[in-house]
Amino acid sequence: MTNEKRVIENLIENYQEIISNYVITAYAASRHASVSAGMVCTPPLSSLSNIKNIVKSFSNTCDIYPSIIKYCEEKDIAENELYKKAHVSKTVFSKIRSMKDTGYKPSKSTILCLCLALELNNKETEEMLNIAGYSLSGDIIADKIVSYCISKRYYDVYDIENLILEKTGGAYLYS
Repeated sequence: MTNEKRVIENLIENYQEIISNYVITAYAASRHASVSAGMVCTPPLSSLSNIKNIVKSFSNTCDIYPSIIKYCEEKDIAENELYKKAHVSKTVFSKIRSMKDTGYKPSKSTILCLCLALELNNKETEEMLNIAGYSLSGDIIADKIVSYCISKRYYDVYDIENLILEKTGGAYLYS
């Protein structure tokens, strides 16, 4: 689920919570002549114009680069060491560096490789994936393998890719 979808769902849930505490009969009576007094009705959650105003504030770009830098500093790892350890090309890493300006969106597998190279825990990995609109799924075997390896603090990208290849028959991190 993307961040934008989560924001919309949160807004809708909050709005529903607020209006669920009120009985609105005047709205129903004014909108529907067949509605009798005393019936409990609620107005639509939001008008299209309100939704459009909120959607205008959404951004199509995700920027994980500041988080990458933060973790590089915390883990005392240079950028060039990171992308080499993650098996990410210099070109792709350069695109990530400028993604805020270019709109580039790295693949889920690229982000996972960077998370493994940074030796992030599962929570930190999920946060990085969420920034880009991804998540680890409990239904995808490869995601289960990655998550399990992270939980056991095993971060070798090459070995994890081979485990996934053996189990699923397909590449995942290097796809």
